[in-house]
Amino acid sequence: MKHCPSGNFWANSAWLIFTGLAHNLIRWVAILGLGIKGTVVAKTIRGRYINIGGRITRNARKQTLHLPKRWPWQNNFISAISRLRQLNC
Repeated sequence: MKHCPSGNFWANSAWLIFTGLAHNLIRWVAILGLGIKGTVVAKTIRGRYINIGGRITRNARKQTLHLPKRWPWQNNFISAISRLRQLNC
């Protein structure tokens, strides 16, 4: 709790709820999208798949995600996106 943003109880409460949701979302993506079974370390998922240097471009009303060329987890990332899109709950 040393990273709480303010001395206001309600702001800290909202911050705690959002960090819990973000953590759970990372773990769900790892399990459902990446197919990782067993222990999921959120720091590893953030470092490999979330904190990447990519850019989104638009051309003719179509958005394209450009990822780094020599990014070692590119195939896993693309397969995770396709798996998550197939869920379509």
